[in-house]
Amino acid sequence: MNVALFDHPQIRQQLLPFTYTRPVAEIRMGILTITEKWQHYLGENITHLTQDFLANKFQGPKETINLLVINGGVCPDDKLRTAIEALEQNTSLSQDGIILAARISEYNSIAELETLPSSEYTNELTLISRPWHIFKEAGSQIRKDYKLLTQNRQSAVITDKHTIVYNPDNIFIEDGVNIKAAILNAENGPIYLGKNSTVEEGAVIRGPFALGEDSTVNAQARMRGDISIGPKCKVGGEVSNSVIFGHSNKGHDGFLGNSVLGEWCNIGAGTNISNLKNNYAQVKVWDYAEETFINTGEQFCGLMMGDHSKCAI
Repeated sequence: MNVALFDHPQIRQQLLPFTYTRPVAEIRMGILTITEKWQHYLGENITHLTQDFLANKFQGPKETINLLVINGGVCPDDKLRTAIEALEQNTSLSQDGIILAARISEYNSIAELETLPSSEYTNELTLISRPWHIFKEAGSQIRKDYKLLTQNRQSAVITDKHTIVYNPDNIFIEDGVNIKAAILNAENGPIYLGKNSTVEEGAVIRGPFALGEDSTVNAQARMRGDISIGPKCKVGGEVSNSVIFGHSNKGHDGFLGNSVLGEWCNIGAGTNISNLKNNYAQVKVWDYAEETFINTGEQFCGLMMGDHSKCAI
């Protein structure tokens, strides 16, 4: 099967700044990126239909005939996969006017997809179209990815006698993980620790929580749940309901909540991120497409930090 994930033009604009440097499907949602999720569900090599300036890094399809294209902002599930695989040639699947997927004999442009005969998908789905959706869906996507990655597999054993574990059946440890004198509480959601990751002394982790390969939770950190940390990151202080894509550091004391950090970001020591207005009003964020502030509809919303950004006190 020839499969490509496409950037819906409107959704890509709405997900800036994160889509300045990656296709929509390369956003981390839960343990995996959206691309990685589709690879697991379809068992296929996934390519991208993205911006020309990103095409050198993110490979496009070698052939544009007999192509199955899927909206890069859509997270897969079993019902959606079944509906997409059942698509006939030169037809599409949509919901509320948004193209979810199409099977085409020859691809020319994204705009062409709007002209295809379309059937309406009526089941619930997860479509990421705004930056704050990334942290809002983190917990549910960690739960789904946890099942996907751990099914019929055996977790490594925690051998440190000073580490306290609650609900060990909901914790999965990949090979090479180093844990010392930590508290892991998976009563409210799964905890996944990636290959060669480290949890230092005194760290407290509550699920749902995902730690990527070669990443570290620093000593005495407080991870309060609904948190996804990508590969090669350092996290410390207090973190709640946040996503860090990868290769980024928030290693020191200070609070980070209801936030999304891209790659190669750094949060300096003592930095605190506000996620709640003093008057409890809904938070507004900058919209790059509209070039104005828009209402998120969220009472709790913190920092949306694009790649290679840094802050400090």
